[in-house]
Amino acid sequence: MPRIHLYADSDLPESGGFLLPPQPSHHLLKVLRARLGQELTLFNGDGWIYSASLQGVTGAQAELAIGARTWRPTASPLAIHLWLPLIRGERWDWSLQKAVELGVRTIQPVACRHSVVQLGEVRGEKRFKRWQDIMIAACEQSGSTMIPTLMPAVALMDAWSLQRGQGFVLDPAENHPRMAQIPRPGQEITLLNGPEGGLAAEELEAAHTHGFQALRMGPRILRAETAAIAAVAVAQALWGDL
Repeated sequence: MPRIHLYADSDLPESGGFLLPPQPSHHLLKVLRARLGQELTLFNGDGWIYSASLQGVTGAQAELAIGARTWRPTASPLAIHLWLPLIRGERWDWSLQKAVELGVRTIQPVACRHSVVQLGEVRGEKRFKRWQDIMIAACEQSGSTMIPTLMPAVALMDAWSLQRGQGFVLDPAENHPRMAQIPRPGQEITLLNGPEGGLAAEELEAAHTHGFQALRMGPRILRAETAAIAAVAVAQALWGDL
């Protein structure tokens, strides 16, 4: 049977019977088409995994037997706070998904001067819920036990007070160092890159004013969604847990 790692937004018992809430039950029974005896792991974001098996169905809810609870923190020792610029549709969703798989700690959507997508297009409970669902699915796929924090979207020029740890801004100018060429930062960093049209001159100036160090990702100019994920991967490889 395929491996199933399922999110349940509820308190989970250490062992014994458990009636899975309707939404994850639907996903388990109708989408994943689990059958009686299917073994799975549950998580609710607290760092524990709960080994379980499907015992039956009551109405629309799955009856599970939880056999054991195991502490399995998956958070990286490097806390990465990713300021992800708003970009078009599927490319944004892809960036969000991959950032979660790579173990970022928080994701801060930011609207930049050259962003094609503006704040008014993404504000609202429905869009926020959709992004959270993408993050949960990425945690289920990657076996993560902790869900990154998703912050409400803000304009970049209003975000500087949200910086945590050493700040880095991606800029393809040739005079900037690459990530591997700088001293190891602390255990907390903020990463920023630009949207499709890049960061405006005043945005780069503001980043430098607020202590962001400029970095380049090699001799090639990367697309917005590629640059963000490449930077996270390099940071995790150099200073995190990859």
